[in-house]
Amino acid sequence: MMIDLILFSGELYLQYIVFYLYFYLAGRALVILLSRFSSKSYFIPDTILEIKSNILYPILGLIFVGNILVLLHYFIPLGSLAVKVILIIILMPNLLHVKNKSDIKSYLSVNNFFYFLVIPGVLLISSSDINFHYDAAYYHLNNQNWLRESNLIFGFVNIFWPFGMSSIYEYISSILWLEETMIYLHFLSLMFIHFLYSFLFFNIFSSKNLVFKNGSLLFIIFSILDNFGFSGGRNGFIYIQEVGKQDIAVAILLSMGAVTSLYQFKKKSIDPLDILTLSLITLFIVQIKVSGVYIFYLYTILLIYIIYRKKMEMKQLLFYQIPAILFGIIWLIRTYLMTGCLIFPVSLTCINNFQWYVLGSTEKIEAYTSETSFAYLDYFKSPDLTFIDWFNNFFNSENYSVFSEYYKSVYSNFLISLIIVLVIKFVIFNNKKNSNNFNLALTSYIIFSLLYLILYGPIPRYTIGILCTIILVLGFYSKEPKYKINKPVVYLFFLISLGLLPRLNSYNSFIDNKNIALFNPQVENNISIDISSIQWEQPIEADRCWINLNCRFEEGSISITKENFFYVATKD
Repeated sequence: MMIDLILFSGELYLQYIVFYLYFYLAGRALVILLSRFSSKSYFIPDTILEIKSNILYPILGLIFVGNILVLLHYFIPLGSLAVKVILIIILMPNLLHVKNKSDIKSYLSVNNFFYFLVIPGVLLISSSDINFHYDAAYYHLNNQNWLRESNLIFGFVNIFWPFGMSSIYEYISSILWLEETMIYLHFLSLMFIHFLYSFLFFNIFSSKNLVFKNGSLLFIIFSILDNFGFSGGRNGFIYIQEVGKQDIAVAILLSMGAVTSLYQFKKKSIDPLDILTLSLITLFIVQIKVSGVYIFYLYTILLIYIIYRKKMEMKQLLFYQIPAILFGIIWLIRTYLMTGCLIFPVSLTCINNFQWYVLGSTEKIEAYTSETSFAYLDYFKSPDLTFIDWFNNFFNSENYSVFSEYYKSVYSNFLISLIIVLVIKFVIFNNKKNSNNFNLALTSYIIFSLLYLILYGPIPRYTIGILCTIILVLGFYSKEPKYKINKPVVYLFFLISLGLLPRLNSYNSFIDNKNIALFNPQVENNISIDISSIQWEQPIEADRCWINLNCRFEEGSISITKENFFYVATKD
C-alpha cells in the first residue's frame, strides 16, 4: 500500500513539474525578450515587481503562451502539429547568453525546496478528490474542443452564447488535453495557487521589503481564519476550485497586480521592465475574465501618477505599453469577429455590421448574466426599487435561499476575520503612515472596485480578489514588529495555511484511492467531426454537451459555412 502511494505520488509530481517547467521556461523567454525591448540588453534582474523572478516566470509563461495561441488560432486549429512546433520554438530565447544575478548555488536553497517540492507536493493532493465544475460540462470543455478542431469562426457566439465569453484560459487549456484524465487542466489552476504561496513564502522568509513581508504574514493568518466561522468558515480567501473555472486565477492575479501596482507609488524611480510586466498582467486579468476589468482603474491611476511626478516621460511610458497594446488589439479583434462586440456581453460595445449578428441577442445575454450575478445594475435601472431592496434580496432571497445564506456567511466571516487581522496588526506591528497620494490611490481603488462589483456582480467568487487585496495592503501600514517573531512559529503557520488548502476529503482520497479523480470525457464523446456538414444534436445529459462538437443547447437551427479562409456560423 505504501509503495503504491509513493509510486502514484512520484508520477503525479513528475507530471506537474514537467508541466510547470515548460511555462517556467516560456516565462523566462518572455522576460528575456522584454528585457531586450526595454533596455537593449539580455539581462534578467533578480526581482521583477518586487517578486523573485523565478517565482514569476510561470505566470509570465501563461501570458506569453496564451497570447501566442490567440494569434495562431486566427489561422490554424490549436490541436494541430504546427501549434506544438511553434510552442517549442518560443522557448528558444532561453538559449541566448543571458546575464543573470543568480548563480548555481542559489538553486540549492531552502526557498527552492519549498517553491518546487513542498508547495506543489501539498497542492497535488487535491488531484485525488477534484472534479469538473458544472460549467466545464456546460460549455468550457466544448469551447476548448472547438478551438482544437477549427481556426477562428466568425459568429462563434451563435453556436452557443457562452462561447462569446471565451477566455484566454480556454486557449491555454486547449493544448493541455495530454492525459486521458485531463489532469493537466487541474494543474493549470494549481499553478496560480503555487505562484501565490511561493510569493508569500519569499516575502515572509527572504524579502527585506517590509511592505510585502508584513502583508504576507497577515495574509497567512487570514487564510487560517478561513477555516472558522459561520457555515463552515469561508471568508473570501482563495480555495482549490473545481476544474473548468477561472475565478481563483483571476482573484490571485488581481490581488498580486494591485499590491505590486500600489508599490510603484512608493518607488523613487520606475523600472521599464516592471511597467512592461505590469501592463501584461493587467491585460491578462481581463483576458481571463472580463469581471476583473476594474484593475484597469488602478493601472490608469498609476500611469497618470508616473507622468505627473515626472518619473518617466510620456513618450517613453507609452512605448513600454506597446506589447500589451498589440496583444490587446489582437484580443479585441478576435472578440469582435466572434461576437460582433468588442467586449462581450456589453451591448454598448457591439457593432452590428455582420450579416450573422442577431439583433437584440447581446442585450438578452447581458440581462441574464446581470441577473445570475445578483447585479445591482438591474435594480438601479428601476425607479421603484432601492438599494435596500436589492440588499435585502441579495442576502435574503426566497428564490435563491441557499446562495443568499452562503453569501451572508462569507461576508460576515470576512468582516470578523478582518477585525481579527487588524487587531493582530496593531498588537504586533508598529504603525506606518503613507503619503496622501498613496492613500488616495488605494482608497479610491477599493471604493471603485466595490462599487463596480455591486453594480455588476457581488457574488463571493467575483469578490475574492478585492477581499484578499484589502488584507495584503495592510502591509503598507506596518513597520517593523514590536516583538521578535519566532521563525519556527512562522514556518508552522505557513505550513498550516498551505496544508488546509486541500480539504480533508482530498487527504482521505489521496491515501485510500491512490489515483486521479478526474474521468476521461473523451471516451464516449465526439472529439472531431466535419464542421462544414455538421448535424446538430441536443445534449443527452440535461444541458451539458461535454466535448461533443455536434451538440447544441440552443433553440433554432444554425449553419456553418466556409467563406474564403474562415468558417461563419449563422442562425437560420
